[in-house]
Amino acid sequence: MADLICASSLSQLPELMEEYGGDAGAMLARVGVDSAVVGAYDRFVPFTALSTVIGLCAAEFGVSDFGLRLAARQDPDILGPVAIAARNAVTIGDSFQQISAFAHVYSPAITAQMHHGEREVAYEFDIVLQRVPYRPHVVELAMGVTRSTFRMTLGHDFRANRITLTHPPMSDPRVYTDYFGCPVDFEAPANLVVFPRGVMQRTLPRVDALAYDVAVRFMTGHDRETAFADAVSALIVRSLPAGAATLDTVAGLLMMHPRAVQRELADGGTTFEELVDDARRDLALSLLANRGVPLSAVARQIGYSEQSTLTRSSRRWFGKPPLAKRRELTGQQGVTAGRRPAP
Repeated sequence: MADLICASSLSQLPELMEEYGGDAGAMLARVGVDSAVVGAYDRFVPFTALSTVIGLCAAEFGVSDFGLRLAARQDPDILGPVAIAARNAVTIGDSFQQISAFAHVYSPAITAQMHHGEREVAYEFDIVLQRVPYRPHVVELAMGVTRSTFRMTLGHDFRANRITLTHPPMSDPRVYTDYFGCPVDFEAPANLVVFPRGVMQRTLPRVDALAYDVAVRFMTGHDRETAFADAVSALIVRSLPAGAATLDTVAGLLMMHPRAVQRELADGGTTFEELVDDARRDLALSLLANRGVPLSAVARQIGYSEQSTLTRSSRRWFGKPPLAKRRELTGQQGVTAGRRPAP
């Protein structure tokens, strides 16, 4: 599994570091992360770098629940396309299934699944990497974000029946019960959020707050045509990995008819198809520059079901197949050319 997570996972981290007197840029540099990518939905950082910096902050600042404190500051929209897929579902059950199905889009280093019982349903989170520094700290961050995501769909008064964590408590147990608002069991077999089965049938409101927020932020202070195209592009970028970058889906997120979206884009001199292609090219370029991302994962992240489609697009975009473009971006060509053949 790739040791990667979306750079949006670092959102609010520099601010929290600085509140405790830390030098965010220097600390991120210690784990090999460029502070310029913090919060980016189209960039990836090593999952182990995220876990290491969370653990270092907890140790050096003397704040054992640093992961939970960061999670409390982060909005569910750090999940990008996963949040869009979850909010675009019909029922709570469908929403949770979307989160489980697309968790790998946010990070191929994690896995999520649902367990259905007669009276209760459990959402399980796990890290598939074998060696993860400060694992309990990043698990607590993830479970905190999970709580926020559940509240996004179920409302801020949502309380789970119980939370279970595989590690022993790193803070006073009351910290956990106050944070999650329910009993918390430690050294359990799995990391779970357990809640009543009945909530699975609740329907979701058909207004996507994330899409609305994207649109408003891009519309404010920009000319109408450029701002609209930027808003559509932002939704496309966030929707690509989940395979949801279609005209109908994006129009639905914007609460517009697809033909109205097409007309607005035409007024600005572009088309939906051009924006999708541009977004795919830019995201592919970013992912190809990272040798830790397999080509199959690059294809999946830009919304292709087949790697062969990536190959055809790469030839059209860059005039060469994806592996050759990766070698160009990472400087591997010169190294390979300079090697002597094996005897």
